[in-house]
Amino acid sequence: MNKSLHYQNGRWVRGDEVCVSAFDIGLLRGYGVFDFLRTYNNKPFRFNDHLHRFAVSIRKFNLHLPLTKKALKQVILEGIRKNNYRETNIRAILTGGVSKDGLTPGQSNLIILFTPCHFYPKKYYQQGVRVITQKYFRSDPEIKSLNYIKAIGWLAEARKRGAVEVLYIDRQGRILEATTSNFFAVIRGRVVTPRKDILLGVTRKVIIEIIKRLSISFVEKDLMAAEISKFDEAFLTASNKEIMPVVKIDNQLVGDGRVGKMTKKLMAAFAKITHQW
Repeated sequence: MNKSLHYQNGRWVRGDEVCVSAFDIGLLRGYGVFDFLRTYNNKPFRFNDHLHRFAVSIRKFNLHLPLTKKALKQVILEGIRKNNYRETNIRAILTGGVSKDGLTPGQSNLIILFTPCHFYPKKYYQQGVRVITQKYFRSDPEIKSLNYIKAIGWLAEARKRGAVEVLYIDRQGRILEATTSNFFAVIRGRVVTPRKDILLGVTRKVIIEIIKRLSISFVEKDLMAAEISKFDEAFLTASNKEIMPVVKIDNQLVGDGRVGKMTKKLMAAFAKITHQW
């Protein structure tokens, strides 16, 4: 990590040189936003979608991005070239900056981190994974804020229980999203995904485009935890997970406990897009 080159406020620095002031309101209060994207063939995947989502988060937090969209694009492309990984993960972070009173944002602090892509074990995609559930509703789910307090603790618990993700369920019993993923289910040949009170992920958007192009039966609607026994298939979507099959939710098998045909079909279609990117 220390050998990577990262961008911070107009400078290119090594990993051990990236720093945040103890008085930065992002550290003091978690006041900041980020976005995460990755490359295929070392080209940022759905670049504009990610930059738009980053801009929405920035605007809703009343922060100021010190670069134009064009300049931000150029910095990210330069960082990819400088690090020259086989594939690159990019995390753009904007904090509220140094605060005089610990409550008022100062001059925004822009950090862009470049690291090699992390790949999950192949067996996750061949055999599927387990997720666990937690009762939780994220405030402002459309914003990618730095506040992942609940997620970090629950993900540690998930790993202890042999699961890779935590699925959020609200007080009404609606399945919403996972800590860093969107969620889809397949019920009697129809693909279903939650429609509101979630982060509208970029990979989620691509999967919906594929579903519509292939004329697969599809609906965005409230998806209830009480319906889990009716799921024939389920999967997660995220930039770093792509399409990850889910075969067990808590202690309940999804369908027959194997990766289903619909999930495999969508995985193949998504792989075709990314391989040609």
